[in-house]
Amino acid sequence: MKTIGAKELRQHLDRVLDQVLAGEDIIVSHRFKSPVRMSALNAPSGKRERLAGLRAFDAAPKSGVSFDKHKSVKELYNESITKKYAG
Repeated sequence: MKTIGAKELRQHLDRVLDQVLAGEDIIVSHRFKSPVRMSALNAPSGKRERLAGLRAFDAAPKSGVSFDKHKSVKELYNESITKKYAG
C-alpha cells in the first residue's frame, strides 16, 4: 500500500486515480489530520486472487518441524545454519 501527501494527490490526481482504479490502495495523509485510504469500489479481482492464494496456502499440508524445546533461539539458529551450509 502506497502513502502520499495531499499535495501530491492534488498535483497528480489523474495518475493517482488511474492507480486506484487499477486496484492499488493508496493512503493520503494531510498534516496532522487522520490519513484516509483510497480504494476503488469496483476494483479488479487482484485482492480476491491474493486471498485465494492465502486460502490455498492454508489448505496445503504442512510438514512438522521438530526442534528441542529446551534450547535457546540462538542455539536453534546456529544449528540450522550449520545444517544448511555443512553439506
